[in-house]
Amino acid sequence: MEVYHYKEIENIKKGNLALGIGKFDGFHLGHQKIVERIKEISRDKKLIPSIFTFRRFPAQFYLYGWEEKLNFIENAEIEVCIWSDFEEISSWSAERFLDFLQKIGVKEIVVGFNFHFGKDRKGNTEYLKKVQKKYGFSLSIIPPVRIGNEIVNSSRIKNLLEKGEIENVNRLLGRDFSIKGKVIEGNSRGKKLGFPTANILPSNKVEIGNGVYAGYVRYEGKFYKGAINIGICPTFSGKEKRIEVHILDFDKDIYGQIIEIYLLKKIRDEMDFGSEDKLKERIKEDLKIVSKIKLPDSNLLFSPA
Repeated sequence: MEVYHYKEIENIKKGNLALGIGKFDGFHLGHQKIVERIKEISRDKKLIPSIFTFRRFPAQFYLYGWEEKLNFIENAEIEVCIWSDFEEISSWSAERFLDFLQKIGVKEIVVGFNFHFGKDRKGNTEYLKKVQKKYGFSLSIIPPVRIGNEIVNSSRIKNLLEKGEIENVNRLLGRDFSIKGKVIEGNSRGKKLGFPTANILPSNKVEIGNGVYAGYVRYEGKFYKGAINIGICPTFSGKEKRIEVHILDFDKDIYGQIIEIYLLKKIRDEMDFGSEDKLKERIKEDLKIVSKIKLPDSNLLFSPA
């Protein structure tokens, strides 16, 4: 995939672009519908499947970091990605943004039903319908994607993630949510209890509800079952929130290595057990649950790694 900052207009592969526009935060099922439409149009009209997106934009947190987002887009078989930071073009009028798209040869635009653009969000799908002939593009508007009674969007996914409702998060994403990060030194409490853990420094700050989760870890292309603890370790009067994972059937030294943790379901809330012995007994019960999960195939759809 070719990746261009919008200022590299002279280098952008111009002409015959079928362009999806959006933040693509999380690359959820709604985003995937946009990409499906881009690829469909590109096949039918012999255009180049492309995306315009933002690296940075106003948000409490991002579901995935920039590199992960690019990987999602590339794995979805998009050939050209054009990007900007939000503040770089937030003062542009809707007309100026469309002038830019015209200069790089956009022939098709694909957006979600609630798409807005331009200064003060004055541009929208109705505006695009009115000016498509003037700017020489055709328009596809993707209707809301619903799972049950819920409309899939990044804000809803973040809200669920903060509550620890990981199974609902995964339903709306269309895959298992993951956190990538470097293994760092911890306080070795897990090791002393007989359940060594890998402490993770996430590559992307993300807000996840405290608790113990069943999931799996990807390391060097292989998957391993894991019990993930997110929180402050109240039994030890902890105060700093941590992400750590006990990897089943694993004894490698991975300090300083990058691993990816996938969350499948929440087992329980964090609890103060009052003693190490009670905590150890509960961890054993947690691991029984984790041991029963099914590991995925080696090729994950839209995996960020």
